[in-house]
Amino acid sequence: MVKANGISLSMVATAIILNPLHADSVNLGDISVTATKTSIKTSEAPASTEIISSEQIENKQIERVDEALNDVAGVFVRSKGDHLPSSWANTVSLRGISGYSRTAVLVDGVSINNAFSSGVNWSSVPIDDIEKVEVVKGPFSSLYGGSAMSGVINIIRKEPTKQEFIIKSGYGSNDYKNAEFSYKDKLSDKLGISINYGHKESNGYISDLVLKTPSTGVSGTAVSGQKVTTTSTGSQKYIVGDKGDRSWEQDNAGIKLFYSLSNTAKISVDYNHHEYETEYNSFNTYLHDTSGNPVYTGSVQLDATQETTLSEKDFLFGPNGEESDKLTLNYKDTFNDTIDLDMKASYGAYNYWYVSQKSGAYTFGGPGTYTDIPNKKIYASAQLNFPLGDYNYITMGIDITDSELEKDIYTLANWNDYNSKTSLQRENNGESALKAFFIQNTIDITDKLIAYIGGRYDYWETKGQFNDYINDAYITYNKRDDSAFSPKVSLVYLPKKGTTIRTSWGKAFRAPSLSDMYSSYYSGAKLVQASPTLKPETVTSWELGFEQKFTTATHIKATYYENILKDMMYSTDVNSTLNEKRNAGKAEIKGFEIEIKQAITDNISTFANYTYNKTKMLENDSRPTSVGKQLTYTPKRQYNIGLIGKNTLWNGSIIGSYVDSLYTKEDNSDTIKNVYGAYESYFVLNATLGYKIMEYLKASVSVNNIFDTDYYQNTLTPGRTIYGELRFKF
Repeated sequence: MVKANGISLSMVATAIILNPLHADSVNLGDISVTATKTSIKTSEAPASTEIISSEQIENKQIERVDEALNDVAGVFVRSKGDHLPSSWANTVSLRGISGYSRTAVLVDGVSINNAFSSGVNWSSVPIDDIEKVEVVKGPFSSLYGGSAMSGVINIIRKEPTKQEFIIKSGYGSNDYKNAEFSYKDKLSDKLGISINYGHKESNGYISDLVLKTPSTGVSGTAVSGQKVTTTSTGSQKYIVGDKGDRSWEQDNAGIKLFYSLSNTAKISVDYNHHEYETEYNSFNTYLHDTSGNPVYTGSVQLDATQETTLSEKDFLFGPNGEESDKLTLNYKDTFNDTIDLDMKASYGAYNYWYVSQKSGAYTFGGPGTYTDIPNKKIYASAQLNFPLGDYNYITMGIDITDSELEKDIYTLANWNDYNSKTSLQRENNGESALKAFFIQNTIDITDKLIAYIGGRYDYWETKGQFNDYINDAYITYNKRDDSAFSPKVSLVYLPKKGTTIRTSWGKAFRAPSLSDMYSSYYSGAKLVQASPTLKPETVTSWELGFEQKFTTATHIKATYYENILKDMMYSTDVNSTLNEKRNAGKAEIKGFEIEIKQAITDNISTFANYTYNKTKMLENDSRPTSVGKQLTYTPKRQYNIGLIGKNTLWNGSIIGSYVDSLYTKEDNSDTIKNVYGAYESYFVLNATLGYKIMEYLKASVSVNNIFDTDYYQNTLTPGRTIYGELRFKF
């Protein structure tokens, strides 16, 4: 249970991990350090917890961390294809609470949500450095604060136990290339080191089409090659070309040092650098005049009565990229064999940038803008874990987070030359600070009943500034503050071995990000307006879950949950040229997830899971047409089914995943599917096969989207892709 004879949870977990023969079938995959911020069996955790081991990641040939979550019940991964690195294009949400800013993502217990938008760059964590990924579902602001509205994902990295080199290289579809190196060593009884470097790149594929709106007229150049289509809301459009292959490259480098100060105390220092850049290659026009010449400028005749006007800028898309540096310090110690101290401090500097073309831009030059978004986050925490009497175990601590944003928009004389800046157009500056205290008591009511009672108090303040040098407008937003208390109560009942029944109730909150409040930008001709007066949003949640492990190596889990969101932040179209960040009012999510895992042999297992989310906007004075409608970016149904196996020489998996279509408009007017801009339903089948050629050499091949299914997730998805890899480990 929680403790035994004054022994702390961390010591129990250590004994289980180091002495598996005496663990009564408990192994590393049965221990969570995220659900309670202490080591605990997942069967006794206050929330449904999924653990993805390094072996599972290897069996599925994962190239980006979020791809490991694709087949987890209750998890929706919305991403671009081709393993593209991005803090904005790849988002993970839990239990119908959409948006990358509403899920707390940690590495070894430290947040990697950036300071600007709370986005996560999943590519910044090296795959071979992962020991396991823990997914804890449901609101967890009571322990983790504002980003944990939908749950917590904690990526736990390996610690060196011996000298180990890994060198791997691979090649795949879309000219995808991967080369990675890692080195781990226990240099002495006290000192360990971990070093990694990796480079990935891809020529990409055609994902973005060029659509034009027709107008009545008969004066344009007669052309052929255009394709009639609509938007997802039914407005007529013509496909006239595409923006070319979207190529990208990324680099990762990191070093981590581990040092044991004593038998009970250890310290680690971790530095990680990540950078990537994405650009679009030569565009393609689908239009040709009567002589067969390509057409991409001027007035063109689309049919007998409709025409449109083209410019080369219509076919262009500027490059973008990000550079990040993260430094983390962690200190742990145990006093009197019962009191655990865990202290963390981190500094993260992120610099996202992108280039936009302006009217008159062409392939090799013309005017544009360069948007630079440096932001940084400083975090510090201290946590104590200790028993209180024979039946209580206390976890308490403090968190402090400071975030800063400096967003500058420059004029470029030549959009292809980042050094051609001529003037500063606008500045967006913002700061926020969050100070918190949390406490949780784990109570052994009986040997079969555990209660978790806890809460967290957060105090939040922010201020910002906007300078528009074009229109000579300068605004200073006064400092404002808010606070929130996030309680959580859970009961876990263990009526017999292998059976868990759990229920919980809790509240969570999220303060608006610096991007929500201070970062306005243009998306095409539409202004997306930030709102400095946004209020924090909250969610109240309860759930009831059941878990059963049978002697037949069958594992069944089921959970029903309800979430009520208030003052939910979202973007809404005010008109055709303005989109604004607002607090929506009130919404509800009712859902359930059910999953079954079955071991067929010692080396082969199968699984299946199903997730259902019924979402509804209940109140929204600022957008009445959304009331009664389904929430955006939340599929109603998902299911996964798969087979995973491994023996001495072979390993592999075959996994099928289905995701419902979803809405992006608050009034659910985007009902047209199979068109550019839509999110349509899909089923894909992925497979991986690996073979150990010799003790230190392994080959593997993976095929994603085996049936080459064509579908849109806003843009085009890549279709079938194949990737092969050689891995040296010695």
